[in-house]
Amino acid sequence: MNAADRARILLVDDEPALRRGLARALVRDFDVLTAEDGPAALGLLATTRVEAVLLDLAMPRMSGAEVLDRIRATYPDVEVVVMAGHADLDAAIAAVRAGAYGFVTKPVDAEAAVSIAIERAIERRRLEGRARALEERVDEHEQLGEVITSSAAMQDAYRKALGVAAVGAPLLLMGERGTGKELVARAVHRRGPRAARPFVAVDCSALPGSRAEVELFGEGGDASQDGRARGGLIEAADKGTLFLDEVSALPPAAQARLLRVLTHSEIAGEPRRVDVRVIASTCEDLRELASAGQLREDLAYRLGVIVVELPPLRRRKEDVALLASHFLNRCARRHGRDVKRIGPEAARLLREHAWPGNARELESAIEHAVISARGEAILPADLPPSVSGRSGPPLRPPRDALVLPAELCDLPYAEAKERAVDAFDQIYVGRLLERTGNNLSEAARQAGMDRSNFRRLKKKVASRGDEAAQGESDGAGPSKGGAG
Repeated sequence: MNAADRARILLVDDEPALRRGLARALVRDFDVLTAEDGPAALGLLATTRVEAVLLDLAMPRMSGAEVLDRIRATYPDVEVVVMAGHADLDAAIAAVRAGAYGFVTKPVDAEAAVSIAIERAIERRRLEGRARALEERVDEHEQLGEVITSSAAMQDAYRKALGVAAVGAPLLLMGERGTGKELVARAVHRRGPRAARPFVAVDCSALPGSRAEVELFGEGGDASQDGRARGGLIEAADKGTLFLDEVSALPPAAQARLLRVLTHSEIAGEPRRVDVRVIASTCEDLRELASAGQLREDLAYRLGVIVVELPPLRRRKEDVALLASHFLNRCARRHGRDVKRIGPEAARLLREHAWPGNARELESAIEHAVISARGEAILPADLPPSVSGRSGPPLRPPRDALVLPAELCDLPYAEAKERAVDAFDQIYVGRLLERTGNNLSEAARQAGMDRSNFRRLKKKVASRGDEAAQGESDGAGPSKGGAG
C-alpha cells in the first residue's frame, strides 16, 4: 500500500508476545493501534477512526464474536479480519458469515496471510466507499435534474450553457452523438424564464423531407384536407423552448422558414406570430456545412450566436465510473435485477474503452451487463464483446457438461468417485475463473469460499491437469524397446 494511502488498523489480541510481534511486522504497511481485549478495542474505536480491525476470536472478558457483533452494529464501515486456531475454524467461518471480511489461522505468517487479508479488506472498504460517494453524487444530480459529470471540461461547457439560460438568443450545442446535448438543452430550459412553458424536442434527422415543413410549421386551412389550419411543433413550443437536434438535416425550404422564425418571430405564410427560444445541436461544424452548400450561410450565422461544445466521453474518462454507476442503478431497477456493483476488472475495461458512441454506448453496455450478470457484481464476461474484447458471447457450460463418463463405471466406486470429483473441480474452477476474468477474490466470493482455500483448490486443479498432461505425453512417447 502506498504511503499516501497508508491505513490505520487496530490489532486486538490478549497474548502480549503475539500482539507485539504482529504489530512490529504490520507497522511496515499500516499505522497500527493495539488493544489487549474487547472492551479496550471498543473504547479505542469510540475515539479513533480506523479502517480495519484484526481480531482474535478466543479472548477473555468478551469473546471475539461479541466484539465483532458490536463493531458491525456500531461501526459498519470498519472491516474486520478474524484470527482463529486450527481447532476453531468453525468459529472463524461463523464469524465470516456474521460479517467479517475473512479469517487467518494461528500461528500466522504476518508478512503474508495477515498483511494480504487486511490489505484486501481495506481495498474493499475503499471501493465500497467510492461507490457510495458516486451514488450520492448521482442522486444529487438527478434530484437537481442536472448533467452527471465530474469532468472539468464538461463542467465548463455546462456552466457556459447555463450562463445564457436567461437570454433569448439562439444557442448552438456542438458535439458527437451521445454527448448529452439534449440533456444540456433541457437543463438550460429549466434554469431560464421559460421553465414553466413547453420544451419541445425535434430530431430533424428523423423528419421525412417531404413532411419536414408541415411537422415544424403546420399547415394553413387552404392546404389541409378539412379546411382547418393546424399548428406545427414550433407553435407547440410557443412561449417555451424549441430544441432542434441535428438541425443541419433540415431540407432547404425548411431552413428558409426557420430563419424567418429566428429573425422575425413569425411563421411565414399567413403570417403567424410565435415566441420561442431556439436551441439547436449538431455533430458537425455549421460553418463548414454552409461552405459546402449543405446549409444556408445566414442560418448558420443566426444559429451560432452562442456556441457551446460538449467534449466526447474519451476526453473525460473521469465521468465513466460516475455514469456507469448511474446507468447500473437505473437499469437494475428497470429490469428488476439485483445487480449492485461493478467488479474491479470490469471497471478497468470500462475505463480503458474508447467509447466512440459516448454515453449512449456506455448505457447500452451497462444494460447488457446488468441483464447478463449472474450475481451482485458486473464481471468482464457480462460486458458486450466490443468492450470486454471477447470474440463472442460469454461461454455457458452445456447442460450435460457433467454427465458421468461411461468408463468410470468400470472402476471401483472409490476410484470412480475420486476421478469424477477431480473432473468437477476442473470444470467448476475453470468456468468460474473464466467468468470473473481470473479475479481470484471475486471467484472465491462467488464460490462461497475463503480466498486462500479457493487458491489451494485452483492449485490442486492445476497440478492434476499437469499430471494428466504428463501421463498422456508419457503414453504417447516412443517405446524404449525397438525392433532394431
